[in-house]
Amino acid sequence: MTTSVALLRGVNIGAKKRIAMADLRTLVGDLGYGNARTLVNSGNVVFDMEDESPNLDVAARIENALKDHHGLKVPVIVRTGEEMREIVARNPFPEVAATPKLLHVFFLGAEPEAARVEALQEVERGDDDFRVIGPELYLSVPNGLSGGTFSLLNLDRMLGVLTTSRNWNTVTKLADMAAEG
Repeated sequence: MTTSVALLRGVNIGAKKRIAMADLRTLVGDLGYGNARTLVNSGNVVFDMEDESPNLDVAARIENALKDHHGLKVPVIVRTGEEMREIVARNPFPEVAATPKLLHVFFLGAEPEAARVEALQEVERGDDDFRVIGPELYLSVPNGLSGGTFSLLNLDRMLGVLTTSRNWNTVTKLADMAAEG
């Protein structure tokens, strides 16, 4: 059995892409995944699955079900529980982790091309700092997101991959939930 985490991008932020977490748990359960549980109201669901389907296949199943059953076109990124533990362990900014709102992880749909990561180094970032490690971008924002300099508006385009972010508190809670199984 594998425990995984699905991260839905952009739900319950505006008026258009809304889904109740109870409905999300039901949707994931109806897909055959067990023990579906959610964290906060922003599209985080932890679940168990019998097979070891690739993350992209699981994400596509959830995306299709959201569209078919709720009329929502929502990108989904999936990580296994083991990957979530590795993400926490690889944190390149351990000194920032004590203030979780100042550290964010951008989950990437795929590992970006090296040339795109290098080009991102040229973007103005003031006191902000980031590291791309595999299919994640860790962002330290000492002045908070609203006081940050690093522009997140075109991150998908700049990296050439889908992104969705969570603050450090949410990342560690999801990793803990996945570890509990």
